[in-house]
Amino acid sequence: MHRISARRRAAFNALFLLEHYFPRNQWIKRRRTVTRLRAVAEIRPQGEGRVAAVDRTPTLTPSEFHKRYLSKGIPVVLEKGASSWPLATGWSFDILRRRFGHEMIKLVQRKGVALDDEVVDGREFSEEVQFGSFIDEVLNAGKRYMRFSPLLERFPELLEDFDHAFFRAMSGNGWGITYQMFIGGTGSYTPLHNAMTSFFFVNVCGVKRWAMIPNHYLPILNPTADGFGYNHSAARLDPLNTEEYPGLDSIDRLEAVMHPGDVLFVPSWMWHCVKNDAPTIGVRCGFVDPAGMVREAFTLSFIRLFAARNPSTFEALYYTLFRRNLPERDKWLLTARLIRR
Repeated sequence: MHRISARRRAAFNALFLLEHYFPRNQWIKRRRTVTRLRAVAEIRPQGEGRVAAVDRTPTLTPSEFHKRYLSKGIPVVLEKGASSWPLATGWSFDILRRRFGHEMIKLVQRKGVALDDEVVDGREFSEEVQFGSFIDEVLNAGKRYMRFSPLLERFPELLEDFDHAFFRAMSGNGWGITYQMFIGGTGSYTPLHNAMTSFFFVNVCGVKRWAMIPNHYLPILNPTADGFGYNHSAARLDPLNTEEYPGLDSIDRLEAVMHPGDVLFVPSWMWHCVKNDAPTIGVRCGFVDPAGMVREAFTLSFIRLFAARNPSTFEALYYTLFRRNLPERDKWLLTARLIRR
């Protein structure tokens, strides 16, 4: 693995933390830039970054998963891991349109996890659409993409189609699991981002292409310190924008392609971007892994707990553990803000 020294990473992390508390301090910004460029100078002599495939396996017991992947912060694809769940045969674009097509839903686009033309003046943007019309748009290569949607709270009967025993066994607990739906057409894309919670992603239909980058390379990805509950970077992998993000071509990354029925595990603070090669339906199933949060990124966990403002940790916990019946508008907007990955 191409590496940046612990001293350099610690310096960048400290400045990133300080910038959350003092976002207008120009000295902090200058020192952060200098530290980032020194990290670039360290990694560039190590050559071009390696691209490796994410592990794939058809079977994995909970003990094997905990030992080989969860405890080490390593992603893995469970091939056809959800193929026996009711959603494998009970969900499709046609079925969802027939059951819920007449309902009005909200699409929420959020800075950093949506494309530039999907947000308004760099801010959160929401719109109400008829679900059936949205599905038709997705199937006809429309540009709108449903990300991090609490649609399963709107249609709770869909939760019956998951194997909840799988999540309890694999995560080691049965509390705090959140479900967020993604529906997008061919070519739809989510930029590089990361967040605190680990998650399983269940791919119901279509083909999704993932790229993942360890948080070790935080100085190269250079995220903005904007106080969100997640981090985002404008670094691009295809094509590489190395002028704005020098050193990007020297970092290692993982890639995975998900097919219908596959289940992907993504650890805490693992950077990832996703492109849909075909119209897709998928669900992000987030869970709490305190040891992984601290192990993978202590500074980012501290920032999320004590410096995040939009939403704060207390808002996120209140919504996750206690408040289940929010007004419709608040539910969609707050859930979009959580994006706890």
